[in-house]
Amino acid sequence: MIPSAPGARVVIAGAGPVGLTAALALHAVGLFPLVMDARAAGAGADDPRAVALSHGSRLILERLGAWRAIAATPIRAIHISQDRGFGRARIEAADHDIDALGHVARLAGLTATLMRLAIERGIEVRHDAEVGECAVDSDGVRVSSQGRMHACALLVRAEGSPGSAAAVKDYGQSAIVTEIRSDHANDGSAWERFTGAGPLALLPLEEGFSLVWCMKPDRAAALHSLPDVAFLEALNAATRFAPLRWLQVGPRRVYPLVLARRPAEKGAHEVALGNAAQTLHPVAGQGLNLGLRDAFELAQALRDGVSGNAISAWRKRRGMDRDATVRATDAYVSLFSNDLAPLRAARGIGLALVDALPPLRRLVARRMMFGVR
Repeated sequence: MIPSAPGARVVIAGAGPVGLTAALALHAVGLFPLVMDARAAGAGADDPRAVALSHGSRLILERLGAWRAIAATPIRAIHISQDRGFGRARIEAADHDIDALGHVARLAGLTATLMRLAIERGIEVRHDAEVGECAVDSDGVRVSSQGRMHACALLVRAEGSPGSAAAVKDYGQSAIVTEIRSDHANDGSAWERFTGAGPLALLPLEEGFSLVWCMKPDRAAALHSLPDVAFLEALNAATRFAPLRWLQVGPRRVYPLVLARRPAEKGAHEVALGNAAQTLHPVAGQGLNLGLRDAFELAQALRDGVSGNAISAWRKRRGMDRDATVRATDAYVSLFSNDLAPLRAARGIGLALVDALPPLRRLVARRMMFGVR
């Protein structure tokens, strides 16, 4: 690719939080992003999922002037424990001189806010605009969409999934995702409970909680089909570790859980971010945060224009964080989603050490907040 001057056109495929964050960051360094999304305007407005934004992601969004507009609930403490085993750990924001370890926001609301900010800043967003293949020529890149070719310096894929060429690992789990209300308003505490069937996470969200309950697919289908009263009975039985009783549940959806990774990229004309690069298990909530780090760092790498050297340097710099986050997430699922007695004992010892040793607790918290630096 011929190096471009600042102000070059960059096409971003995907108008989710990662694609829109990339657009805002690239616009801030003097490039001209064009966002294309295959979906109609307003698609996903009824998505029940919430996302955990790490402290590091908050700092990124603050630098982009977006944070104040985002409705988010702080996570002030995280309680980690396991079913049928000893050991528990508590990580608190106060131990790190910050007001929150992270924040929880509705995915639909986060996307809508970033979309509004992008449009206010003059970033062009096109809907019903699926992006196809790109062809490199002497002038840069030509991207196909809406029946025509669009010239740009770089194509950023930030949509959907890593694609048909991805390496996929099926965890044999599904996640039930919904919002729930208890007999008490949340105090900023989050719970992550590891069970033999999969993790269960309770994340503070406004006056209630976001639930991510992972389990075998047949069990998830059965619970999903229950009336609300019966579902709440099952949930209360599964969450006796938390000092709350669940009284209300919102619409539920079930999502299959896999690890998928896009093949390693080499060209200077195309990069992938977020779920287009890797789809992670929701344990520890790292997928979106990894995507936001990638998007922000990409823009910083392209301050002087789009070039093969800049893209190569970005890939090298981000590779360690990407690989470590993927490996850690996969290891959490493998190590914690089973009922083998020796592993239960080892997990208990590990949790007890994290709880008892401040340096280890700080290391765990920093990885959660900032990834690998």
